[in-house]
Amino acid sequence: MSKRMDSSEDAIRFIYTRIKDFKNPEHLEMWAEWAKIQIGYKKPAHALYNAILRRLQKIEKLRGFTLKEKAHLLFTFSVPLSLAIAEELNKENWTYDLDEKQRIKFFTTEEGVVYKAIHTKSEKWFKGVKLNDKQNTSDIDGCGIETARVQDDSHQMDLHDVFDTETIPEQNESENSQKISLHQWILQIEKFANKLQMSEEFQTKAKKAVVVLSETDEIVPYRDFNDIFRVCLRSITRDSQRIEHGPSLNLQKLLMQIGDHLEKSFEYESMRGAMGVTLEESEKLGEEVRKISINTLQTKIDAMMSLLSKTWAECV
Repeated sequence: MSKRMDSSEDAIRFIYTRIKDFKNPEHLEMWAEWAKIQIGYKKPAHALYNAILRRLQKIEKLRGFTLKEKAHLLFTFSVPLSLAIAEELNKENWTYDLDEKQRIKFFTTEEGVVYKAIHTKSEKWFKGVKLNDKQNTSDIDGCGIETARVQDDSHQMDLHDVFDTETIPEQNESENSQKISLHQWILQIEKFANKLQMSEEFQTKAKKAVVVLSETDEIVPYRDFNDIFRVCLRSITRDSQRIEHGPSLNLQKLLMQIGDHLEKSFEYESMRGAMGVTLEESEKLGEEVRKISINTLQTKIDAMMSLLSKTWAECV
């Protein structure tokens, strides 16, 4: 068996122990990003993602998993049911249903647990938390309060006023060895959340993480930071809208300001991956005006920080 296959199987086992109780479609790309860090996978995260996907597409050959666990994996990651697994399910008289792309949209286990979902790109979960939340209300102090649409550029937040530009790590190291202090990064996120008036729950989470990390900091290699940043930024661009309801940011300006912040705050060589994807996404937009809601941006940042920091993920 190839080393790549061993790595993908290790990653699937690592992921499954953490999703086995989940009942909604999860974001496989984000799970691959997190698994890459946790199992020490040396290649880029997208390579691990592709390897995992190939294994799931031929899941009947995956060792050490029961039929129920295989069905659950296919359901959770929206992977079409293979003919071999369908035959096994039919042989065991399972109750299940497929959508038009042969993905499991409904099945029940022998214990009577029901799994039901509509598989769409616009609605995914990560670690049991819903992503891509495009609600037209803000949840403040537990009350749904309808927010006014922000259209005027004077109301667009400026990241130069949000991020400090003094979080400069040790220089003269390669991207592979250079690391970032998550305490310093989350200090920036806390200020960002306050400036944009993100939900009280999010701001409280950021404050808790800052306090915990002030005592025992977490250090992450820039290479891993860049990989996760890339996924997050592309997800933000993908989920932006021409018309957005609620407080929002001009996406083009947001990307430009993020790029400026990275260039001024960090050494170019260490952050060129993050800066490169920022420029790439900005160039894709051209002159098209798109917006990203504060709620959606908050969700994306939360997902990114959960990938980067165990402390952040555990703060509730």
